[in-house]
Amino acid sequence: PIPLTRPAAQPSSDAAPSAFAELAAAGASLLLGSAASGFVSGGAAQRPALRATSAAADVHVRLGASSGKPSIQVEETRGNAEIGAAVVSFLVGLLFPLLGGFNLGIIFAVVGYTIANGTAAEQLSNNASGKQYAGTAVKVGDFLLQAGESGLKAVNFAGKKIDELT
Repeated sequence: PIPLTRPAAQPSSDAAPSAFAELAAAGASLLLGSAASGFVSGGAAQRPALRATSAAADVHVRLGASSGKPSIQVEETRGNAEIGAAVVSFLVGLLFPLLGGFNLGIIFAVVGYTIANGTAAEQLSNNASGKQYAGTAVKVGDFLLQAGESGLKAVNFAGKKIDELT
């Protein structure tokens, strides 16, 4: 016969993976919950000054041409350049020597986006111990914006070449 009662709970090595799964689920819900107010920004209610910055990061992509052929063109706006800077930073983290990988790419992307949109320089200038690094953050942000604009131009160039082939 099959027993109708559950066996007593015994400590096992399965506790660590379930705790990790719970932490991962909590982290994902925090990231996805804050996505409505900006790219991993922590929410507009906590930082109302960041609302204009995150709202400027709308992606504008034109799909489809008037002739009916598919076409991919990305508008070259500041918000798209900031996202392009995050993509470039992700690729640098992905290919970083010895430590490179997906996780490091994600970390680089978040840091690159934060620097490119000026949030890092703003936060450093508000902090007494970080004021000396605010100018450097602005310079790095300008460099990342240029890299993001170059990435947008590369995507648009590839889109034009694909249009010519089809």
